[in-house]
Amino acid sequence: MDIRRINSEIILYTLAIVLAVSLRFYNLGVPPLSDEEAKWAMQALQVARPALTGGDFVIGPQPAYVFLTGVMFALFGSSNFLARFWPALAGTILILLPVFLRSRLGRYAAIIMAFGLAIDPGLVTVSRLAGGPMMAVSFGLMALGLWIARNAVLSGSFVGLASMSGPVVFTGGISFVLAWVAGNFSPKRWLELNPSHSTSQEVTLEDDIEGSAPDQERVFPTRANIRWFLISAGAAILLLGTLFFRYPQGLVALFSTLPIYLQGWLVPSGIPALRLLAALLVFQPFALFFGVVGAARWLADRFEENNRYGVALLIPLFWTVIVIVMLLLYPARQVSDLAWALVPLWALAAWELQRYLPEKGTSPIAIILASFVFILFVLFWNTLIAFDQPLFTLGAVTVNFRAAVAAGILAMTALTIILVSLGWSWRVARFGLVWGTTAAFALYLLSLTWGASQLRPNEPQELWGLGPGGGQAALFETTLNDLSARNVGYRHQIDILTTVDTPSMRWVLRNYPQAQFTPGLKMGELPSVIITRQEGEAPQLSTSYRGQDFVWWQQPGWSGVLPTPILPWLTFREAEIKNETVILWARSDLFPDGTLDLEEDLSEDIQ
Repeated sequence: MDIRRINSEIILYTLAIVLAVSLRFYNLGVPPLSDEEAKWAMQALQVARPALTGGDFVIGPQPAYVFLTGVMFALFGSSNFLARFWPALAGTILILLPVFLRSRLGRYAAIIMAFGLAIDPGLVTVSRLAGGPMMAVSFGLMALGLWIARNAVLSGSFVGLASMSGPVVFTGGISFVLAWVAGNFSPKRWLELNPSHSTSQEVTLEDDIEGSAPDQERVFPTRANIRWFLISAGAAILLLGTLFFRYPQGLVALFSTLPIYLQGWLVPSGIPALRLLAALLVFQPFALFFGVVGAARWLADRFEENNRYGVALLIPLFWTVIVIVMLLLYPARQVSDLAWALVPLWALAAWELQRYLPEKGTSPIAIILASFVFILFVLFWNTLIAFDQPLFTLGAVTVNFRAAVAAGILAMTALTIILVSLGWSWRVARFGLVWGTTAAFALYLLSLTWGASQLRPNEPQELWGLGPGGGQAALFETTLNDLSARNVGYRHQIDILTTVDTPSMRWVLRNYPQAQFTPGLKMGELPSVIITRQEGEAPQLSTSYRGQDFVWWQQPGWSGVLPTPILPWLTFREAEIKNETVILWARSDLFPDGTLDLEEDLSEDIQ
């Protein structure tokens, strides 16, 4: 065994995991929970605080998230960070998947795939959503990876976890079955044209590391493997699905998963189908470009007898296409559901990228060309954002200056590649082009990931969130805490009446024992704080209360696939946003200079 090779691989995988942890957990608790996130967080809070519902409550079709997060709330208290902890952890665990695929994809492709999964903006954003699809995606794919690694017990456990992670698991499960059938029962020419690649020639992870020949007599799966797989899956469902037999409602939630998924074929989400394709083009150009090139190369190389990976790429190729087609047809689609397609797409892209890794004796011209291509891509992007006056007149022709400069940069790139290929070789030009493009795409992906996860988390113009966005809920909570501390002496102790009864409002007020939710305020009620929607504002409140409005919901203000005009959104994420606000009314006598005029009290109901 080559210790140096193993150590270098371990170091690279460790770096990928550290990068994934940093992008998924940094400032995880800062963005407020949206209504969709808060719905699941409140169910988890009921597990931690049974007194909220008297110990009897209904669990939605994500018992894995509800129970795991509920345990965290019981041990460490509730917070935005802990509400998103398990999806973020699941997204981090997904980085280990390429380890189990390295014998199928290749050692270097697996490492490339790990880094791709770590920085992918879609996967990072979905990992930072409470109750999002990441737990189903990660646990389901890890079950597949562990099955490939021939660990039936852990594979079954992850299958149990995935089955309890929401209806979105059916998107991945059905698409994988269809891809597996298409890959294994395609016309025989898929296998006959790749005679060097057969089941007997596949190597396991351990065999590949040790460099030994595969065991020809080892058969997987066996009846014992299948039995242990089913036992571990059933045990995971029975134990976690009931929180160790404390909440049998979890099993009811599990059985409701399929009906809710089928209901999605009847109830649309309002997300245009083409928005999913637009999200792939804008947020996944790296994986999409090299994945398409890899798929095209596979279609060409399948006629070569020495094509070891031809059959191995069938399932990722079919899986990516089937997931996208299913989501385009599924009325209840969400952009975040594309996470199922991103992982096999990265497998295809990594397989293609490993062909262009640096080699000994690489020409310095390739390095110089790669640097030049990277600089040209940076200039291309700066061209898109730099010109405020994009039009000028040339004779009788009006020219878009921005488009002309951008086209010139692309033409210069193509001309440089042609000259290098003629002056040196196509191999040198190809390596320079691929390395320069890879560096530019990697920088673009990191900027997209940072913008979606740190600068504009959960905002509708980033497309991947579970809308509507949370708005100024954090500022609202800070203001409310200050009011309580100044007038009562303790945070979370002021009395509140709110006519806004939504999951996000209940989550913000979860620590206020004197908060009451009511459909309207009756005459004579003078609580310290009143919370209403802006459209429900009553003029009579201004006589005894002082109000401050807060943006509570942010929704897309455009009706099409993407915001228009497209270029400001593409470069700066400028888009029309529809804001809905709530008003926090504080009684006048809570302020040092305020008095309460009882003669002008509330005189009518506020709906």
